[in-house]
Amino acid sequence: MRLSLILLGLLGVSAKTVTFKDATGNDVEYVQKPTFNQKKVDAYVRQTEQIVNSTHMDKCGKCLTAIALGKQAALNGDVELIPAVLTQLCKIYKFSKTCDTDYGAETSAFDTDGTHAAQTLTLIDDPYGTDGQYLCYYKVNQACPLPETPKFDLKALGWWGDKPDNVSVPKSENQTFNVAHLSDLHIDLRYEMGAEANCTEGGKMCCTPDQFNKGAQAAGREEALLPAQKFGMYTCDVPAPMIDLTLQTVGQFAKEKQFEFAIFTGDMVSHDVASQTNLANTALSEEAIYHAFKKYMGDVPVFMTYGNHDTFPYGQLAQHKSGYGGYFVWNDQLSAQLWRDYGWIDAEAEQQAIHTYGSFATTTKRGLRVISLDSNLWYKKNFYNFWNTSTDPDPSGLFRFLSDELLECEKKGQRAWLMAHIPPGGNMDNSLVHSTEIIRQIVNRFSTTIAGLFFGHVHEDQFNVWYAGNGSTNTVDNALQIAFLGPSVTPLTYYNPAWRYYEVDTKTFEVMNSHTYYAKLNETFAFDFAHPVQKTIGNFSYLGYPEIANLSAEDANGTAPVYHYEYNAREAYDPDHEWPANAPLNATFWHKAVDYIVNRNETRDLFLKYEYRQSPYVPKCADDNCLANVYCFLSSGTVPQVVECQKNHKGFKKQIYIKRDGTYGDEPEYHHH
Repeated sequence: MRLSLILLGLLGVSAKTVTFKDATGNDVEYVQKPTFNQKKVDAYVRQTEQIVNSTHMDKCGKCLTAIALGKQAALNGDVELIPAVLTQLCKIYKFSKTCDTDYGAETSAFDTDGTHAAQTLTLIDDPYGTDGQYLCYYKVNQACPLPETPKFDLKALGWWGDKPDNVSVPKSENQTFNVAHLSDLHIDLRYEMGAEANCTEGGKMCCTPDQFNKGAQAAGREEALLPAQKFGMYTCDVPAPMIDLTLQTVGQFAKEKQFEFAIFTGDMVSHDVASQTNLANTALSEEAIYHAFKKYMGDVPVFMTYGNHDTFPYGQLAQHKSGYGGYFVWNDQLSAQLWRDYGWIDAEAEQQAIHTYGSFATTTKRGLRVISLDSNLWYKKNFYNFWNTSTDPDPSGLFRFLSDELLECEKKGQRAWLMAHIPPGGNMDNSLVHSTEIIRQIVNRFSTTIAGLFFGHVHEDQFNVWYAGNGSTNTVDNALQIAFLGPSVTPLTYYNPAWRYYEVDTKTFEVMNSHTYYAKLNETFAFDFAHPVQKTIGNFSYLGYPEIANLSAEDANGTAPVYHYEYNAREAYDPDHEWPANAPLNATFWHKAVDYIVNRNETRDLFLKYEYRQSPYVPKCADDNCLANVYCFLSSGTVPQVVECQKNHKGFKKQIYIKRDGTYGDEPEYHHH
């Protein structure tokens, strides 16, 4: 059977196989796309337009009624028509410039939402209840208010009993070992040196062959305004040479610092748009990253987790009991086998990963339990997270897997690290409210067992302080856990590449210090990025950069970067040197760090500089709105806590974002982590 048929079968697409003879007499198969009933599609579109144009409902009522219509269409057996309906509505209401590839039916060649939105409609319990309200809030531009977070008592549901009185943190022996943390590599297999890095097609990846600058093109310029360099650009994902150089550097440090293992908190695949993202590209990108880690890290175990880009289609993952899980098993089978082949996990963890969405638990040689979780199961862009939201705390079984692992650790007196890609708190653009509330209960219950939380996704060098209870009392005595958010290797958007390693206590497994290294990407360019020159072509004005004289042939497309030591957290965030030398960088330390960042200009400037790794685009943050934003993001472990923090800080405003031209604005031009 041809690969196209295998993939279509995997994706659950109804198709008819047609065979005919070619010019040489050989049989040739092709897949005939399903024939849709266009009259029915048009009828559903007209009904939706009537709902939208109604004068008897507010926008929330219209949204919920439209979802109810979609639910009825699915129940009527018309689920395969829904992508076509969504595509037509997209064109009518201009949801997107690429409606066909964004909302069309799923194939192995394109990353689309249509099929998965349709399948979610077959699953939702009550379109007028929290399922529909969450969909309207998160997916339809906040058409409905954010509903009250469902209340689940996990203890009453039998997930665990009372916390034993004898659970305690082991006594430190004041010895440490080292662990590397990398995140968000985002290899771009389509990256092309010399391609346009100053492209103007919003959402599409610059530095790829099909990108251009509209203004320059209209003015008659054929060459790139800002040619992509060998090791990367601030508006692009990561070319293969930068992946190799980064992991080669980490591999050298692994020998010098004797890393006992490494964690990678997700996102191997590029941010490219739907029309350029396919199943093959996703699998090839993941394989390339796994191979590079093994090549340069040697025998150092690397514990992996998926990011929201490390799935096909983007951000989607169906729970096993949904009936649609078969779409996604290829990823777990591919990855788990490679992880075991490379010696990173054992047979038991391999089977866990295959059957638990790529999630697994493994024990290091020192006895630390590392639990890796697929955060797509709490990601807001995953349609499959929007069904039975008020009746089932755990449709995937992932959270029960986590609590069971921690319960077993508690019984054994074993400590654990939790790692995933998307942090449950911080920026509200990432995680779902109801899912992160479940995570909060788990972290609260097993706070003594958990020695560390590790995430990525945001690309910035950040952290989140978790507080006991519902997180509403942010006092030093209530500080409970710390989540480390690893900086990205990708420079998208406007960051310098970075990675770090931790000094970890050999008994408590708490982080004693973190050391971050960064590469000055602008110093790799074959032009003088620090001295732009205003240029014009007719009426078109742009910034140009003078070439650097006397470059060798090897450096003509970019000079190899060097990873420099940037900072260690103990020195940066304890400016008064009050923290005891033998105390871990626990939640109390980071609670005090938040206080320094918000209230001391010099510490805040340091934080912002480190957040962007000293790139040329470090943002400003001086007004009360921005300070409130920083405070809420750093001091909220879950989304409900962010929401509550925002309510308590009237006039809350998103941080100042940097535009492509270097000016500041209220909205990002790139915000697709």
